[in-house]
Amino acid sequence: MPITRWNTDLSVGVEKLDTDHQQLIATMNTVFDALLQGNSASTARKALLTLQEYVNDHFLREEKWMLKNAYVELDRHKQEHDALRQHVARLLELPQHSDDQLAVEMLVVLRDWLLGHIARSDRAAAH
Repeated sequence: MPITRWNTDLSVGVEKLDTDHQQLIATMNTVFDALLQGNSASTARKALLTLQEYVNDHFLREEKWMLKNAYVELDRHKQEHDALRQHVARLLELPQHSDDQLAVEMLVVLRDWLLGHIARSDRAAAH
């Protein structure tokens, strides 16, 4: 069961960023499924590590694109990215035996943050 789905309302109008965002959502759904299905802690952790890696890679690509396009709000945008990186790191710091419900709640916060970030900040940068 996906935590969210990609739709055209999330498009920022830049194909490579939209493709990245689609993959980011798919990766987040993989983590969510691992937690909901009660997979082993190591499986959930691997999914979270994949999410962390993709978040870091995507943010670097996006920030390079913004720099290339002389986006004036780049510093503020980087701060938003840093906040999400910290949130993902906190998910990884949860003890492997911790309540999965807490991890799911943190993932919902992550989803809401990400969707809002794409809709507001990324779209503003693309236009």
